[in-house]
Amino acid sequence: MLKVFNSLTEQKEEFIPLDKGKIRMYVCGPTVYGPGHIGHARTYSAFDMIRRYLEYLHYQVNYVVNITDVHDDMIKRAREQNTDLFSLGKKYTDVFFKDLTALHIQPATVHPKVTEHIPEIISLIQILLKKRFAYETEDGVYFKVSAFADYGKLSKIKKTTQVTGLRVNTDKYEKHSAQDFALWKKVKTGEEGIASWDAPFGNGRPGWHIECSAMNLKHLGTQIDLHGGAQDLKFPHHENEIAQSEAATGKKPFVKYWLHSGFLNVEGEKMSKSLGNYIEIQDLLKKHSGKEFRFFISQMHYRSRLDFSWNELEKTIRSLNGLNLFLQRLQEVSKQGIVSDKIQKLTETARESFIAEMNDDFNFPNGWAVVYAFEKQVNKAMDLGNFSKQDTRIVLDFFKELDSIFEIFSWEQLTVQLTSKEKELIDLREKLRKEKKFKEADAVRVQLTQLGIQLDDTSEGLKIRKL
Repeated sequence: MLKVFNSLTEQKEEFIPLDKGKIRMYVCGPTVYGPGHIGHARTYSAFDMIRRYLEYLHYQVNYVVNITDVHDDMIKRAREQNTDLFSLGKKYTDVFFKDLTALHIQPATVHPKVTEHIPEIISLIQILLKKRFAYETEDGVYFKVSAFADYGKLSKIKKTTQVTGLRVNTDKYEKHSAQDFALWKKVKTGEEGIASWDAPFGNGRPGWHIECSAMNLKHLGTQIDLHGGAQDLKFPHHENEIAQSEAATGKKPFVKYWLHSGFLNVEGEKMSKSLGNYIEIQDLLKKHSGKEFRFFISQMHYRSRLDFSWNELEKTIRSLNGLNLFLQRLQEVSKQGIVSDKIQKLTETARESFIAEMNDDFNFPNGWAVVYAFEKQVNKAMDLGNFSKQDTRIVLDFFKELDSIFEIFSWEQLTVQLTSKEKELIDLREKLRKEKKFKEADAVRVQLTQLGIQLDDTSEGLKIRKL
């Protein structure tokens, strides 16, 4: 039985989808005004693993990750780069998809863009205006927070009657309350030529929050199963999504289960350009592979705060290398024989234990603890010689199941980089074996083991592995 931690209720709940066997899942995507950073990589990778695990459980997942290609930050950046909003958006949307590929993140069922959903956004705002959950002002359309009784139920923020300050160029209040947020921003003086669209309530562009509600409604319907995103989106973005969507449709809940990934720090501090610890995804990928980063983040629970450091990443990669060497050793087993009940039972027990841990709110680290214990048992069986190719197939099938979720293993034959001294010793051992000087050859083999080189004599020839 799968349980998930629902940010809305702040407790673990049994996961029961709205439609049996099917899941409607939405994760907030990037605002494409610059390259993504490793905090983004952590969030998108974690939710990719969650999506993959749900598919492993045989759910049919309709997965939506949006692209915000209209935003005030984009307008500012376009001016700085002396370009237009659409060119900027295309440039960094391309970068985003390149990063997804490098991080081995599966494409979503659909990646909707804001600029392609303006009619749906305008229609949704009209509904909110008609139902008196929104009102028009000189500079835009705002959602009336006081009209929505459940506002704050996700973030636990209380509604306030505080009003905003006076506008400089008028003698009246612009918003009814400080908490009211923009659904539509009318074009202001000096903004002519910036991307804008005609609407019944004035030429302009959508506010940030309304975009996700409109794309959710179009691609997933009035109610969805899972909505994910980084912790910092809980308020105001996700809170406002709930208000807009439920006010417009009258359907509660808009989202049945809210999932929020934890923050990522660098060397114990919040990532910031001013601190010099801001790491873009492309900077990461110059040093390490997407698979190595995925393995690193999978060692922590998706809700946990993750402290990134290059040293910790290197340590974790050593564990991944160990698993890849284990898989290589498995594939080199050449002994023919009957499948042993022991290996089959060990594998079945490991699979059941892994699923039990993952069913506890996608507990990645506990799942890996099961895998490490299983690897140790299998290695012991191979050391004792109680292993066959059929046993290999059973174990490899389980690890391929794991890789369908995590996408971290290297299945190709690993290339061992040897020093000139190591090559000389290997050649010497082979020469001694041909001369039937087996005692001397074994002594050379011990020397190589001390240097971290494992030699395995198989029917297919000599196999060389790094310890």
